[in-house]
Amino acid sequence: MGVVIAAALAGSWAGEDGPRVSTWRVDGRLDYQVMRMEAAMSGMPDMADTRGALMAAEIETTATIANGERDLLDLAVQWPYATEMAGVAGRGKAMHFGNAYGVYKFGLGKPNLRVGQFVAPFGNLPYYETHTRPLQSLYPNSLGVRIDRGVSLDGFAGDYDYGVAAMGGNGARGDNNDSPVVLGRVARRYDLPGGALTAGVSALYGTDMPRFSTLVDPVMGEALAGMPLSASLDFTDKTRVALDAEYSAGPHLWRAELVGGRDSDGGVNGQFLQWNRALSDRDEFTAQAARWEQPGGHRLRVGASFGRRLDDYTLVRLTAERSLGHEPGMDHNETMIAVQLTRDVPNLFGK
Repeated sequence: MGVVIAAALAGSWAGEDGPRVSTWRVDGRLDYQVMRMEAAMSGMPDMADTRGALMAAEIETTATIANGERDLLDLAVQWPYATEMAGVAGRGKAMHFGNAYGVYKFGLGKPNLRVGQFVAPFGNLPYYETHTRPLQSLYPNSLGVRIDRGVSLDGFAGDYDYGVAAMGGNGARGDNNDSPVVLGRVARRYDLPGGALTAGVSALYGTDMPRFSTLVDPVMGEALAGMPLSASLDFTDKTRVALDAEYSAGPHLWRAELVGGRDSDGGVNGQFLQWNRALSDRDEFTAQAARWEQPGGHRLRVGASFGRRLDDYTLVRLTAERSLGHEPGMDHNETMIAVQLTRDVPNLFGK
């Protein structure tokens, strides 16, 4: 917010053709969920818990700085005023909140330079907004981060769009070593007789990146009770290659992602498939499955949700998910049922 105000003041002193804040706005969002959790773990008593949680009371400020000819700079800052989201070692919150970046635009047909804290350009993360949904894709297990600090260059080259980045690799909390994670994605859209297909390929290499046990939910869960944190979270070198696809045909939307690669101690692989069906202009149904395998364990999640938009800004969503986690000699099975109410509060302030 302070960045935007400072830019506005600077713009007020510039000439008509000099840099100035051309637009700015502040938007809000509320997300409240009532969740029923049931879990069973080898050698532990079964657990059941029902509770309500404020998952997000957030504010997002955006602004554009322009001169007399074109837009020069986009700014975005996301501020979680309140959230009960934590995740293992607090990393669930950091995966979902913390966008704070500027995008410098070199001009039409040229790439954009992004600096700050932003969503990693890998797999389906650049286009699938998981931030507002109880059902997640592969990134918590595959990358261990979603929002990270760094710099990226993105743009279009002919029929392709691309993004390359150097990031810290430890999420939105500062780097934990002196070696950046390098990653990138290239994608192309195809117009087909029955619909539109966007297909992409991504690659990543990083050292000392977070890795979660397949017995825990990195975003919404907690560290394994009675065990040291290292049993739920450690750090490893990661090499990742991913293929992602999104196919839209009428009321149907399919998303898929395949990930392969290596950790320091062995190979990894994951698969994600989601089907979304618009039932009307207000209702939608989603079903998905996600599987992840890494050295020492594997995890399978199967879930579905039904969403109804009460008005242009209010959504109610019922979600159910079954998770099956395994490590040698230990299993952790969990069922989650959640009723989610979200309310967007657009344009609180702005021009």
